[in-house]
Amino acid sequence: MERRYYIRGYKEKVGFPILFDDATYSFEEARAKAKEYFEQIGPLCKVIIFEQADGEAERAARLLFRNKMGKPQEIGDWWENI
Repeated sequence: MERRYYIRGYKEKVGFPILFDDATYSFEEARAKAKEYFEQIGPLCKVIIFEQADGEAERAARLLFRNKMGKPQEIGDWWENI
């Protein structure tokens, strides 16, 4: 089963994405691209990397957000530890 990763970016207090990157990436490529978006697009406060396998629904695989210092911070697989 092939897994595809794509990226959505959000501004603070906006419930819909302002960045749609529908290109499919490997997981590591998607992480690198998400970090690149943080450097290029100032208003982004969070980026979600979505994962989708053939025949399955999409799910959030990784969350990147700006911490209080304004630096990107990553959280992933947090739902598995609940």
